[in-house]
Amino acid sequence: MLIDEIISHLKENEFLNLSLLTKSNKNRVYYAVRQPDGNIKVVLPFIFKNDNFLKLSEYRDGIEGATQRVIEEIKQEIIKKKRFLPLAGYFGRIYKALYEPLTVVNCDLNLGYDLWRVDNYNYIEKDKIYLLLRMIFKEKDAKSIANQINDLCIELNEFIKNIPINLLIEEAKNIINQKYLRDLLDNLNLVCFIGNNSKPARKYTEVRKHYRIAGPKEVNIPFECPEELEPIEIELKYGKRVKGLGIKKKEIFIITGRNAQGKTTLLQAIESGMDDHLIGDGREYIITTKSLSKASTGSMEMSGQDISLFFQKLPPGLKGSPKSVYGTASGSMYMAYQIQRAIKNKTKLILIDEDNSAVNLLVSGVLSKWFEGVESLSEIIMENREKLGDSSFIIVTSSLDLLTALGDRAIYLENHKVHYLDLDYFREELGKFYLELASKIFNLKKLKK
Repeated sequence: MLIDEIISHLKENEFLNLSLLTKSNKNRVYYAVRQPDGNIKVVLPFIFKNDNFLKLSEYRDGIEGATQRVIEEIKQEIIKKKRFLPLAGYFGRIYKALYEPLTVVNCDLNLGYDLWRVDNYNYIEKDKIYLLLRMIFKEKDAKSIANQINDLCIELNEFIKNIPINLLIEEAKNIINQKYLRDLLDNLNLVCFIGNNSKPARKYTEVRKHYRIAGPKEVNIPFECPEELEPIEIELKYGKRVKGLGIKKKEIFIITGRNAQGKTTLLQAIESGMDDHLIGDGREYIITTKSLSKASTGSMEMSGQDISLFFQKLPPGLKGSPKSVYGTASGSMYMAYQIQRAIKNKTKLILIDEDNSAVNLLVSGVLSKWFEGVESLSEIIMENREKLGDSSFIIVTSSLDLLTALGDRAIYLENHKVHYLDLDYFREELGKFYLELASKIFNLKKLKK
């Protein structure tokens, strides 16, 4: 096999990680395979030594940040100086994932699995960094490929030795600070913290299409907690104080505003606060509990699920009872199940976005009361809030004024900037609006006579 031939020509390569070149790892961890464009992709494990890495021993809890920073420094050298070209696939379109930047670590979703990132084969331990290199070669013969690998390793080794250790220490401290703050949330009676100057807006690429792994936009209006919401200040483990908005346990927090003002973007950043981010990502100090659930509309086949928190009866076509439903669920039933399951599981934070929701589950209507027997989330908040348990809710609204009015605290976004929403004043104005609307509705009846 080609990979065996290549390895046979790498006998003098001092960087090759021989411990991983086992039979069970062959064609799984290391391999050589022809690509659709005719090039050869070679994946092999290497070890590069750097005595400076020993200075990271004090910061082991953030070592993944230091490791990712090394990887990102290599990528930047590829992009800016056109070095280490086999690691970029010579910038072929199908190889973008090889050198695409990444500013996220410790993401619990399998997103960007093809990006070069910290994992079980890319890590720092003591005075060594272990890297699984994915290389593309135009040459087809094993000896030529091996010669290029040898040259690449010598260049990489020299480059890695020259990366300033203080850069890696700061990145490790940055990750430790994020973990420290996440661990503090419970003691602070919070489920989320949004630091001032956080930059939630994301730039999507062909490779990074999901907000959890997307990088920051160049133009990015920073978050600033309104003083009316009494921003809190927290001292982190490594000599830094951060100030921002804390979302409290059992709180119903509303994010509202007109269309295209950044409401959903902020909610996505809050969800992304479960991950840790490298310096420069913009979300370093958006820190969120990992006990989080999202509720949205959709469909599923019910097989005994409980939706009785919201539904008092089932529509035709479904079997069982609200406590044990069988059949294909509607969008509102699916969302009801998600919320009820999260509450039952004592999930600390539930995220809801009006744009992705079954509106009849959030706010009641006359027809839904007549025909569906639905007790909406708004009604539960008003009349039976204890049914929501200890869960906090962050809800993005736009047109659902009743739900907005039922929040404990609220902000609105205008021109992508955060502003305080005085809910007492909003409720008064909403009451007047409803009275005027009711008068107009009654007048419609008179006009028809």
